[in-house]
Amino acid sequence: MSYDVCVIGAGPGGYVAAIKSAQLGLKTVIIEREKLGGVCLNVGCIPSKAMITAAHFLHKVEHESSTMGIEVSGVKLNMPKLKNWKQSVSDRMAGGVEQLLKGNKVEIVQGDAEFTSANDITVKSSKETRHIKAKNFVVATGSRPIEIPGFSFDEKTVMSSTGALDLEQVPKKLITIGGGYIGLEISSYLAELGCEVTILEAADGVLKGAADPDCIKVVERQLKKQGNVKVHTKAFAKSFEKKGSGVVVKAEVNGKVESFEADKILVTVGRK
Repeated sequence: MSYDVCVIGAGPGGYVAAIKSAQLGLKTVIIEREKLGGVCLNVGCIPSKAMITAAHFLHKVEHESSTMGIEVSGVKLNMPKLKNWKQSVSDRMAGGVEQLLKGNKVEIVQGDAEFTSANDITVKSSKETRHIKAKNFVVATGSRPIEIPGFSFDEKTVMSSTGALDLEQVPKKLITIGGGYIGLEISSYLAELGCEVTILEAADGVLKGAADPDCIKVVERQLKKQGNVKVHTKAFAKSFEKKGSGVVVKAEVNGKVESFEADKILVTVGRK
């Protein structure tokens, strides 16, 4: 199988590059080992915004509708059903990416790509191994969550953003390590869904380097307003141990070792 362009990775960088290549008249193939649309559409931006939208809606029903004279009682959260709705939003958008690729005559190959020479790759899947030759390659393999020592991801007790966006039920207590935008997004909507959240941020404030100071103040005020979110700055998570069905995290906060109990741990210290 020979092509003008081979794109490895079908996230927002890869699929756009593949479509543009095909529109320029180049014979193009795209390789994806997981899902079309990559992290953004499947386990990142889109599902997180879907969950935030649902959390805001629940909050309005419970706390704001009565001010309009709309009295609602017996509101319940069905987390598995919410998870299925979130997944349907992502699947619909990923399906749109597939249609765009096919509509522009980009061939889609599922599997794990590995270079065997400067112009050759093998693509291995559970069904077969394919050999692809191309004149040009675009490597758009995206990013993965960063792990920190002592907190390896199992997506059950210690979660990355991927595991946190796939919860079957809302934890009663959550410890979030990292106060960047990913950690705050997930922590905020889980708090609106009824979770008690403790955020441990190593810097002297949340969203450092990610937003303007004026914007950060708005976020900090909103976190305080929620009531069930506590932010500890200059806090370095050191280790954790299991206690019953939950965990105890030990962290150095302003130079002193403190312990924090929770059901689950979310690690959002960045991506690589």
